[in-house]
Amino acid sequence: MSFALRPYQKDCLDAIIEAIPLQEHILVQAATGAGKTIIFCKLIESLLTEWPHIRIGILAHRRELITQAQDKLLKVWPQAPIGVACASTGMTVDTDKPVVIGSVQTLMGRLEHTAPFDIVIIDECHRIPPINKKSQYQKWLGAMKQYNPRVRILGFTATPFRLGHGYIYGAVKRADHDNLFESLSYRIGIKELQDQGYLCAYRAKGAKNVSQDLKKVKVAGDYNTADLAEVMSRSEHVGSAVRAMEKYAADRKRIVVFCVTIAHAEKVMQAFRKAGHTAACVHSKMDLSQRDMTLDLFEKGLVRIVCNVGVLTEGWDSPAVDCVIMCRPTKSAALYVQMCGRGLRPHPGKTDVLILDLSSNCSAHGDPDTPNVPVPGRSSGTGDPILKVCPKCFELTAVAAKVCRACGYVWPVETVEHHGEVEMKSVAWSQAPAPLAVEIVNVDIEDYTSRAGNNMLRVKLTCQTGETIQPLWVNEFLDFEGNGSKWGRQRARRLWQHLVGTDPPQTVAEARNRYGELQMSLPGRIEIIEKNKWWNVHHWGVKPWNLNGEENGLDSNCHG
Repeated sequence: MSFALRPYQKDCLDAIIEAIPLQEHILVQAATGAGKTIIFCKLIESLLTEWPHIRIGILAHRRELITQAQDKLLKVWPQAPIGVACASTGMTVDTDKPVVIGSVQTLMGRLEHTAPFDIVIIDECHRIPPINKKSQYQKWLGAMKQYNPRVRILGFTATPFRLGHGYIYGAVKRADHDNLFESLSYRIGIKELQDQGYLCAYRAKGAKNVSQDLKKVKVAGDYNTADLAEVMSRSEHVGSAVRAMEKYAADRKRIVVFCVTIAHAEKVMQAFRKAGHTAACVHSKMDLSQRDMTLDLFEKGLVRIVCNVGVLTEGWDSPAVDCVIMCRPTKSAALYVQMCGRGLRPHPGKTDVLILDLSSNCSAHGDPDTPNVPVPGRSSGTGDPILKVCPKCFELTAVAAKVCRACGYVWPVETVEHHGEVEMKSVAWSQAPAPLAVEIVNVDIEDYTSRAGNNMLRVKLTCQTGETIQPLWVNEFLDFEGNGSKWGRQRARRLWQHLVGTDPPQTVAEARNRYGELQMSLPGRIEIIEKNKWWNVHHWGVKPWNLNGEENGLDSNCHG
């Protein structure tokens, strides 16, 4: 069976192959639904075809992720020489094959009997603790580096941040924690995938009925589980889940509910059943065959609502899901993004996914594509600050900020609706409007330094439509030096290569000196799109521009 890579998947694969000779640790952020398993499976096929004597290890922390990686690799490459090293799969442990997919627990038990790896791929790598903290991950990776000092570590995640830590790359982290990864090598986010049609749109409504109760729940990193379960199991909160579903999701066909504990999930399930809805529950204490059977009934539409406790946040794909109900408050931005992501995959007849937030998660964490990430130790007050990422220039700024001080991006405002017993808030996560074709009437450049100290080139375009004399201004930020991220550098280089057709500049100073090349190569007409009062390049030319730089173009959003 042949798999054709999507343009961004090919772009990501190229970025990884380019980074392998240069970087010891390589990090890829790929949103839920981007097909990261397909990407690293194609990478494995490509590397072993070129160098058949190398060994590749794939680490995952759950049975489902391990079997999913095995299945995908065999579909991409039926002849793949795979061994599995995970006791919970029930398969015979095999660490002798060129490709070994396993759990760190099983591999640690066979450390002395495992030949060195040349490349180690870590799925859901945000789970790796800081490198200066003792863990099985660090012990195993340390042993692999002793066996083979040239081993490359490749991490994949949709959420490159950890609760109580901050970002898992760079310096935006807790001061006494050390990161394994220095920077991002590639990023594909939710909104980019939505714009390209690979993910569906999302709508969200949030209830305020739990906010006061959460103030009384103890917090040690995340909410105390016992306290949180006691609050969320109260009849008013369990009943709110049923009433909200009946009021706002009556036409939804597959609904996933996230709960706090097994007892809480069973209570929510019974409330749905009592109201006349087909509902089931899955959790970690269930027999695996029973869990699989329940999810199969859900896939077939024989069960409409499935309540779960922590087992459907990763490694589970069900494109038919069109509603997510969050009855599980969390301080973890990663867990929040994972819960939202369960419904983003497109499916026939599905126009969007509806997120019903009964946990105050949306107001705490914000847009799943650029969530607010707490960074311990960066506050002058008593609490930790919460940062959010500007979707225009990727500057980190305070969560309370309404305007990005670096580039002027304006965050959307939330509106509140009152609906009787369940007060819901419509969350204004903006979806992309229709693009506007304009003429470029003037181009200017200037050096730009973000508040984080990253040096970039700001390309300022003055544009005009045939319908108005009023000019429209568009800014593009090009990170040729990779100060913000290696991914930003690659995107800047690819844009230059496509527009100019020459080797891209290595520095901002060189780009400034070669400004004439860029000015002469810009198309006369481009498509721009308005996002919260600011204009961004949507397509560099009237035809669509693909991320892989093929003839019909290069997609924008090339901010570093």
